[in-house]
Amino acid sequence: MIFDHDMTIADTSYAIMEGFNLMADAVGLPRTTHDRVMACIALPLPEFCAGLFGDYRPEWGDLFQEKAALGERTLIHPFPDTVPTMRRLREMGLILAVASNREDPRPVMERSGLAPCFDAMVGAWGLDGKTRLPYKPDPTMLNVLLEHFNVPPEQAAYVGDADSDIATARAAGMRGIGITQGNFTAEQFMAMGAWRAIRSLSELPAIVEAEERGAPASNHE
Repeated sequence: MIFDHDMTIADTSYAIMEGFNLMADAVGLPRTTHDRVMACIALPLPEFCAGLFGDYRPEWGDLFQEKAALGERTLIHPFPDTVPTMRRLREMGLILAVASNREDPRPVMERSGLAPCFDAMVGAWGLDGKTRLPYKPDPTMLNVLLEHFNVPPEQAAYVGDADSDIATARAAGMRGIGITQGNFTAEQFMAMGAWRAIRSLSELPAIVEAEERGAPASNHE
């Protein structure tokens, strides 16, 4: 089971807002709001920046990365059910991984304490931190993880909070599970072609158990 990072396993919205606002202060742009950050939170950095400020310059992205690191130590928090759910899924024998549009999710996951919960983490700089990969919804990140663990796509699922996550799962031939902690409802996820939609990560073990029994798992808004 593969997971998106931002707003799927951790609330990163306030750290991202702080990073962008510190960047905006440094270059003379207007500050942004939490609502605007949430509207763009699933986008790759260039599109995210353009969505907030109407433009993107590479030096802004570099400055954001520098400023965001200041708040990521204190403002990023795993959702309360993340660690217990990952422990339970691992007890059930699942391989767990993260695929994120972050350049590299590992540093922030190490700081938030989430890194030990996962067998692998991949971002735009690949598993090795050196090989550039396309951003989601291109399925390359998921394909890299499937190949790394020698798991066929029909035996995997991708969990995320955004429409791009469901599109990524579908492009990889995997089941997509939408979690309603971002901008989308369960009905919207199902209309996108999600396999399941959940309100909380804690619902995942029951879905896995039902799948193992061959029984249909209920879908939750």
